[in-house]
Order: sequence, then C-alpha cells, then structure tokens
Amino acid sequence: MSFDLAAWPPARGYMLNHSAGLPAVTLQTHLAARLLDPWTIANDQVWPVWLEEIQDFRAQLARVMNTEASSVCPQPNVSAGLSQVLGALPASDRRRTLLIAERAFPSLGFVFSVAQRMGFELKMIPRAENTLDPAVWDRYLDDKVHCVLLTHVHSNTSECHDIATLADLARQGGAISVVDVAQSIGVRPVDAPAWNADFIAGSCLKWLCGGSGAGFLWVHPDRIESCEPRDVGWFSHQDPFEFDINHFEYAADATRFWGGTPSVAPCITAAHSIRALLDLGLDRIEAHNRELTEQLARAVPEECQVSPLDSKNRGGSVVLNFGERQDGFAARLSEAGVYYDVRKEGIRLSPHLYNTDSDIYRIIDCLP
Repeated sequence: MSFDLAAWPPARGYMLNHSAGLPAVTLQTHLAARLLDPWTIANDQVWPVWLEEIQDFRAQLARVMNTEASSVCPQPNVSAGLSQVLGALPASDRRRTLLIAERAFPSLGFVFSVAQRMGFELKMIPRAENTLDPAVWDRYLDDKVHCVLLTHVHSNTSECHDIATLADLARQGGAISVVDVAQSIGVRPVDAPAWNADFIAGSCLKWLCGGSGAGFLWVHPDRIESCEPRDVGWFSHQDPFEFDINHFEYAADATRFWGGTPSVAPCITAAHSIRALLDLGLDRIEAHNRELTEQLARAVPEECQVSPLDSKNRGGSVVLNFGERQDGFAARLSEAGVYYDVRKEGIRLSPHLYNTDSDIYRIIDCLP
C-alpha cells in the first residue's frame, strides 16, 4: 500500500513505533509558527493563540475517536488520567475493589497499588489467564469491583481485546471502566461511542507520532456531571479567567479533569501529526500495518510467536521469542540496521505507514 509520505522521513528499518512514532518532517516549522512566533511577540496575546492550539488538539483527537471535543481533556500521560478518575469517583462502602490484568502496563498497576491508601483494594487477573476471553473477566467482575482497567492492546504481547464486550460486562456488573489505548490509538480503531466505556485514557506518543506529554482522557458524556476531580487548577474551572479565589466551579465538560497551567508544546506537536495522519486515513494505516505484520507472522513458526496468531486479536506489533536462539536473532537484527526492543516476553517489531516490504524482508532474512 502506497502513501504520499512527503511529511514523514523514511523509516530505514525503524520498527519501534510501539515505543515512539517518528515525527513529521514539517514539525519544526509548525512549532516555530504556532508555539515560538506568538511567544516572541512579547505582548499579552500569546495565551489566546496557544489555547486555540490546545482546542485543536482536542478536536483532532475527537476525530480519531469518533466523538466530541468537549469529552476530551488533555493529560500529561495515561497514568495521570487514571489517577484523576480514581480521585473523582471515590470508593463506596460496598464497592472498593480495583481490577486490573497482571500483564497490563506496570505504570497503571502502580496507580492502582497506591490508590489503596484511598481505601481501595487491588485485585489482579493472573498473567496465566487468557484475557482475550470475556468469560475470564466475567469471573472476576463481582459486585465488589468499583473500577476495572481494560487494556485495548497489551504492550508486551500485542493482544488486542474486544473492548465493547468487556465494557458492557463491566457496566452490567455495576463497575466503572477505564480503557488504556496507548498501544492502539492510531493503528487500531478506537470508537468511543461504540465502546460505551466510562473513560478512555491514552497517549499520542506511539502510533499517533505526537511526542511525549500529549496524553488525554475521554470522559463519557453521561459521567461528566458526577465526576468531582481532586487534582484541580484554574483550567478545571468553568471560567479559568475569572480569577476569584473565593469561587470555584467545575467546568461543565471534560476539562474539569484538566488542572493547572497546561503544557502547550505537546498539544501543538500532537495535533499537527494527528491531522496529517487523518488526512492519509487511519483505515489505510491500519490496513498497511496488518499487511506488513501478517507478512512477518507468516514467515515465523507459530511456536515462536508471542503475539496472537489470529490477526484480528493482534495489535500493531509482532512479538517473537526464539528461546535459546533469541540472542542470535537480536544480534542479526542489529547488524541489519533494524531498530527493535526486547522485553522478557520477546522482541517487539512494529511497522507504521512509513515502513515498507523491504523492512519486513530485512527482518525475515535475520530469522533463525
């Protein structure tokens, strides 16, 4: 599948898109025009320009998730968004269990662990359980679960979950659902209305090529009014520029989760990349990724694949483990100029729109 990639550099063996997507080559010029130039004018008009850029960031994310910008709030990262949710919806006497899969990203487990100081109790679905099976979640979603963390795509195994089904199970059981989309958004569909989860937390660092610091929290419109975040600041206020220390009123939309003075550069960076990716077509990007990952998966023995064999259950990465031959495989990849990383589960390889068949051939030539 071909793309007009004038805005992106050649990948040259870069297969680390699960870690950090490559920036658009136009980013430096864009940041100068939208971040630095207004700032160097040295008058009091810089904030209107910057806030307009942040609103554009919210709008572009809304397009990606098929939702409204009013339901999207900037966050520094996924962990911060999850912490905000727990602070806004305290445990009840009957429901105080936080449920998470042991194979979820550790940072989110840390948030749940520390939340025990707020009266919560932590329950983990063991790593050995098949979290792709909704019946597994159904067994753990008892009437004591207050909040469940659902990971769309697991970072170390590339398992892609049916979030609509899992969010429905949580809702039926009376639990709040928070979905982590850091490893999926931009390469697998994230449809907020169709999923009908309570919250979606994500990052633009990976497949959206938006750099670090551009996280976000989506809040279901029906949930916003009942949420009273503890970590607030002047941008959580309905009127941030009122400047009355004796009056605080939560913003009517998802920005009540925002907090103090926002970081501007990450939002400008991410919005620029997201707009370019949307112009190319996220459906085309997904199809291209599936074509390349399937090409690689077909060349590898099934017993050496950590990521799901069924492509519909696989995220944007192929994870491989050759056991005793793993070190040799890794060395050959490095010699061939392939950029990858290693986790205890296996070697992670993740093609994006700027990767081509030649990158896959290079990897196949290195196979044991």
